[in-house]
Amino acid sequence: MRIDGKAIAEGILENLSKETETLIGEGIMPTLAVILIGDNPASLTYIKQKQKAAERIGAHVIFDHQPTSLTSGGLFNLIHKYNTEPEVHGLIIQRPIPSEVGGVNDVLDKVAPQKDVDGFLPGSSFDVPVAAAIGEILKNAHATLIAENKTKKKDFDTWLRAQKITVIGRGETAGAPILSYLKKLECATSNIHSKTPNPASLMKRADIVISCVGKERVVTREATKSGAVLISVGIWRDKGGKLRGDYEEDDIADVASLYTPTPGGVGPVNVACLMQNLIKACKMNAKGA
Repeated sequence: MRIDGKAIAEGILENLSKETETLIGEGIMPTLAVILIGDNPASLTYIKQKQKAAERIGAHVIFDHQPTSLTSGGLFNLIHKYNTEPEVHGLIIQRPIPSEVGGVNDVLDKVAPQKDVDGFLPGSSFDVPVAAAIGEILKNAHATLIAENKTKKKDFDTWLRAQKITVIGRGETAGAPILSYLKKLECATSNIHSKTPNPASLMKRADIVISCVGKERVVTREATKSGAVLISVGIWRDKGGKLRGDYEEDDIADVASLYTPTPGGVGPVNVACLMQNLIKACKMNAKGA
């Protein structure tokens, strides 16, 4: 059965729209600034998704589109500008960041912690949105399994800690923050990466597989435990330009109990969780945190 990421995201955005209405009534317009350097097509697509989600909840996005000729000094001046503008509550430097303006960590470290809605700074007050999205999807999966009488009526935390979870990939934008998030929840989690011996056998034992690779058939029918929950964070485009996930849905549909489709799975929930962070940043700012 498919996990409807669009429906999960819509539920989150609906609640956030009510919170935004309250904030606006208090004279606060939730505002996110996004700096993009260059014209990476994927980045432009991601930013459009953020703009659409912000519009859905009544928030505002400042899209600061800069040329590849931008210098590191120019970028740092922009970051300082948005860091010090009280009307801006969240700041994102859209990846990939051209190496000419500095290393990724050097650039991201300049973002004010209270505006780090991407959650990448050490000790950030915000969960990385993709990790928070996994949490929301797993809550939905738990509720669905109970409704389908495929698991006992345990509370979510108890159920999750009883699952064997495998995360495929350890990249800094998805695999690593998801692993860190699950560790905080005290989950039994293993990691598969390029140097893991016999990865298929590890996958086969997992109740939940979260794949963050972005390649064809990372997860196969043969490597999927019957009744497992499959989540594809990784995406790639086929020769026809269609977005695909880390498994063929037709291949695993009758083996997995639940799985996220691509598109319409993790992506919409990821953006919705970013909006959650933006509203959280607004409230922190209002309290002087």
